Amino acid sequence: MARDSVSPTHRNDIDALRAVAVGLVILFHYGVPGFSGGFVGVDVFFVISGFLIGGIIDRELGEGRFSLVAFYERRVRRIFPALFAMLFVAALAASLLLFPADFERFGRSAGAAALFWSNIFFLNTADYWDAAATAKPLLHTWSLAVEEQFYLVFPLLLFAIRKWDVRQRLAALGVMAAVSFVASVWAVKVTPTAAFYLAPYRFWEFVIGAGLAVAAWRASARVAPWMAASGLLMIVAAGLLLPKGGAFPGVAALLPCVGAVLVIAAGADNRVSRALSWRPVVFLGLISYSLYLWHWPVIVLARHWLGQALSPWQTAACAGLTLVASVLSWRFVEQPFRNKRALTRRPLFAAAAVAMACVCLFAVVTVRTGGLPNRFDIKIVQIAAQEAAPSIAAAKCFGIAPKDVSVARLCGIGAERQAASFVLWGDSHAEALLFAVADIARKHHRRGLFAGSPSCVPLIGVDRYDVPACRAFNDRVLAMILRHKEITTVILEARWGKAAQGTAYGNEGNGFVAIGDDFEHAQRPEDNAAIFARGLARTIAALRADGRQVLLIGPVPEIGFTVPQVLARLAQEHRSNVVVAPPAAKFYAREKEVLPLFHAVAAQDGVSAVFPHDYLCKSGRCAVRKNGIPLYRDEHHLSDYGAMKLEPLLSRAIAPLIDKVS
Repeated sequence: MARDSVSPTHRNDIDALRAVAVGLVILFHYGVPGFSGGFVGVDVFFVISGFLIGGIIDRELGEGRFSLVAFYERRVRRIFPALFAMLFVAALAASLLLFPADFERFGRSAGAAALFWSNIFFLNTADYWDAAATAKPLLHTWSLAVEEQFYLVFPLLLFAIRKWDVRQRLAALGVMAAVSFVASVWAVKVTPTAAFYLAPYRFWEFVIGAGLAVAAWRASARVAPWMAASGLLMIVAAGLLLPKGGAFPGVAALLPCVGAVLVIAAGADNRVSRALSWRPVVFLGLISYSLYLWHWPVIVLARHWLGQALSPWQTAACAGLTLVASVLSWRFVEQPFRNKRALTRRPLFAAAAVAMACVCLFAVVTVRTGGLPNRFDIKIVQIAAQEAAPSIAAAKCFGIAPKDVSVARLCGIGAERQAASFVLWGDSHAEALLFAVADIARKHHRRGLFAGSPSCVPLIGVDRYDVPACRAFNDRVLAMILRHKEITTVILEARWGKAAQGTAYGNEGNGFVAIGDDFEHAQRPEDNAAIFARGLARTIAALRADGRQVLLIGPVPEIGFTVPQVLARLAQEHRSNVVVAPPAAKFYAREKEVLPLFHAVAAQDGVSAVFPHDYLCKSGRCAVRKNGIPLYRDEHHLSDYGAMKLEPLLSRAIAPLIDKVS
């Protein structure tokens, strides 16, 4: 590598790299097969940003003309116009399409986006029962918040070391990057959601780009093409090979970030960079910011409008609309504000403040009114309201840490002032049945405990790798049960099909849900079935060896779309008679590994099973409503109303077991 001065001239190859980055993100978000790691485009953007902005700051500091006010003026001109244009248009569309609960969530997220607080907002609302990521039109603004939070700190750091020589400054940047990277690796294992959203765990990505600019490196003519080709290959490989939902950023982010550094360091004057800088690709890079802003709300709001996953043609239409909106945004919003003569500094800052205030006011209004429910007929609001998270009381019972599992800490259900004689153990599907089981216990004057943890199927010795604490939670629950002889019955309920099939369902897409045990780590979805069967046998054997009765509650049919939203939309369009209940055949195909296994296991002494589909799918279709009221709160969790409809079926299985007092 040879040193050179940092050139302030425009580089088409960097615009082309932006196009690659935004293309990966859009392909990932639009569900194009093969691009499971397309989210790494954001990390490429971070490296590019660090290189360009860090280089400008360092150069201006070296020339003695850096101004913090001028720096933030440039940031406002670059970021605010297109962002707030998108927020205003998205708010208008959301007011027409979103039902009250979703509109209230939209308002909150809009306020967070306006204050560049989105990453922290989405982190704090990323509990299990929050709306799915694919239902949040402004989720993508988290990355803008991370970037702006970085630039609140980084100029001051560069200013503090401005008098150091190049080697000292690079050493300081190296330490910053190393600390942030090590923290990211640690956080991915300990607190993966925070690792994804919080700025400190992403700072290293900006800093390595800035370090490249400060070093002012350029590759020799002989090496440059190989560097550019290798870097581009690394970025594309990350987009193709990294799994959706895997541990990220951490070590996995090195692949796209180092790739971006190599492409940038190779410079523009080599055959690979020149080939990459094809005019249409460069143009996509020029409008990449607007493309990023518009692509996500377009497809999310389209899903809300249609109430289902989009077909390939509908997705293509969304892509076309995104492109048109982005070109218009770049030409008529971004470009005019780049011109200082169009709006000088003071009016610019005033306009930015007014825009932020307007969006925050909008957020306050949507929250205070509960999502402006008067936009819809009361019957529609009542249907949509079934899409509700559990009560605060129920939420407190769900998802406690493994170390807190004990008879004293778990929530009691049913009758009071008695020793617990049974445990309802499972994941969120067990939580969805909580009130029905509690009502049965209450009527029979029995008390039980609820042991539930998100996405944690009650299988001893089984890991679910995206839920690191699951195995420890299950171990603690089993140990607690075995210590207390008064607990004679264990009721197991979970989203069995997802664990056994190894895939998500419906609107969730087809992501791989890997499980494993001491014998095998699933590498493909079809590997899950054997691990699942061993885990179930192991769990039942451990309970039966100590004389406990076991009741398996079979799988609740997964519907694949947000039931209250679809039913409310049909009511709004006066099409409530449209049949949307999925055929029972889809349920049987989904549970092909589970149902035969449960029937076989239930033939054992002391083990029984009850199957919700005996009620829900008895007509040949799996019901989603009864008397016009949704039986589900989302795509696969029963609503409280739906759970209560199962109570007679459940009672016939549960009552004889809990009535047996040891």
